[in-house]
Amino acid sequence: MMKTLCLYYSRTNTTKDIMEAIANHIGADIAEYTDGKDRSGFFGYIGACFASVNNTINNVYIKGEIDLDEYDRVIIGMPVWVECPCVIGKALIKKYCDKMPSKVYFLVTHMGKNDYMTKIKAMDNLLLKPSSGQFSIKTKDNDYIKESIEYANTID
Repeated sequence: MMKTLCLYYSRTNTTKDIMEAIANHIGADIAEYTDGKDRSGFFGYIGACFASVNNTINNVYIKGEIDLDEYDRVIIGMPVWVECPCVIGKALIKKYCDKMPSKVYFLVTHMGKNDYMTKIKAMDNLLLKPSSGQFSIKTKDNDYIKESIEYANTID
């Protein structure tokens, strides 16, 4: 059985809820990554937009005692900010690309009409290798927990 880590960043806890559902469903470990800034509420949203436009995230880290070498696969969850996967998620991929296992999956959450698949696939450039899969989950007016479990069932 593959040992899996679900990593997530979540400004509003929606992505956290989705990643917890996936982790529980497949028996994976779970950890949060962050840049250490509180981005909750209106001003947090504005700060997230500013960081996205200016690509100003540098100090991203994974909370807890996580050794990526212990995992066979990683699922990285992140929200969409300013029509792209969040800059904190991109910073995580850049920082840890050389420590990631051979199987890495990207999952983005969003409220928009787009599926963002082209932009998600472009994160392979940050990973420096092809990802094993990408998924986009619309959270507005959607049973996103059910959809996330269905996605979890497709991960090899």
